Amino acid sequence: METVNKFDNTQEFINWVQQQRRFSKKVSLTKMTYYCELFDHPERKFKSIHVTGTNGKGSTIAMLKTILRSKNLNVATFTSPYITCFNERIAYNDQPIDDVTLLDIGNLILAKYPLILQNNYELPSFFEFITLLAFIYFSTLPKLDLAIIEVGIGGRLDSTNVIKPLMSIISNVALDHMQVLGDSIEAILEEKLGIVKENVPVICGIKDESLQAICRKKALMTNSLIKFPKYDELKIEVVDVNHSLFDYKSYKNLELSLLGFHQIDNALVVIEAFEVLQDLLPNIKLDNENLRFGLKNTKWVGRLEKISSQPLIIIDGCHNIDGVTRLCQYVKHLNYSSTRAVVAISHDKEISSMVKILDDSFDEIIFTNYSYARSAKASELYNISTNKNKKMAPTLNDAIEEIFNNPKDITFFIGSLYLVSEVRKILKG
Repeated sequence: METVNKFDNTQEFINWVQQQRRFSKKVSLTKMTYYCELFDHPERKFKSIHVTGTNGKGSTIAMLKTILRSKNLNVATFTSPYITCFNERIAYNDQPIDDVTLLDIGNLILAKYPLILQNNYELPSFFEFITLLAFIYFSTLPKLDLAIIEVGIGGRLDSTNVIKPLMSIISNVALDHMQVLGDSIEAILEEKLGIVKENVPVICGIKDESLQAICRKKALMTNSLIKFPKYDELKIEVVDVNHSLFDYKSYKNLELSLLGFHQIDNALVVIEAFEVLQDLLPNIKLDNENLRFGLKNTKWVGRLEKISSQPLIIIDGCHNIDGVTRLCQYVKHLNYSSTRAVVAISHDKEISSMVKILDDSFDEIIFTNYSYARSAKASELYNISTNKNKKMAPTLNDAIEEIFNNPKDITFFIGSLYLVSEVRKILKG
């Protein structure tokens, strides 16, 4: 029997949690439901919005949160991965869960381990553990108005999918995590549609009509209102390194602080969600000024984040084909005369396809690696690349030294959120 002693030190607890197995084979949510049952179903004690999608989940959550906070609502968020500290995965009103509470709830869960084993259940995986911890924490917040919960992977069998939210959101769908979710867009979409519940409205940021038809069929089966952005009613005025300006439906001159065309797509999903929330929460009286404020003032670290002006450096955690494609669309639109990418990618991603897209979009590429074990070797990326001005940097510090000693008009650090996290620590430090 596996036993885990109570932890007295938060960092030791976090280290232990992060060493737990990342995936367990799932055929149902029975196990997660049982864990919740042990704590009197904390997931049923707060109102929530559930968000899935291949890309854009975090940005969508950040915009929604900023809109709701502008109305002085108390908002909790469960997101992943983290950029600066582990605690930011679980936050309340922009404040990460404090160390003492994190440790207390962690020990509370660990105290149930003998009972879990006694009842012949498998012990929680890493993500099941932190999901349960977040649910317990949110259930203790007496003034919480709404929690926004991000799916880990997929949706149907994700441990977050034991909630019954006010609204479900699918930001978009593309190929990623194929070894878990399936090797076609349709298969991946079916997994993500698994978060759609009976009579719960769903917002889908999906443009492809055949995929929209799959979404409509699911909404019909669950008697759910479904809304898609009206992309033909979008007029983009400005997209640069400072902000974006656009008109959408009856909203004129909306300003968006998050950079890139893909963030405008995410903002349209948020606008549709905002309009549904106005109906779902009539007593709150969300108005257009809340929407405008939220879009203009959202901050989301590591997503097309400008972290230096001299030289101009932008970091972005895009880590799959769709994310890299969207970033390169933005780079080409900016039309700088010399562009550089510093690239590190996880070894389990579609490396060849991602590198080819980058080769065609940047004047120079420096391949490097980040310190976490999932990083592909810089030499592997370098050998795949056909860029005429490709280089290798043995360490991230070497790459950073190169870009300061030999600046280009604009430099992007891209390929992984692990890379972005490490770059941020170095440059912000």
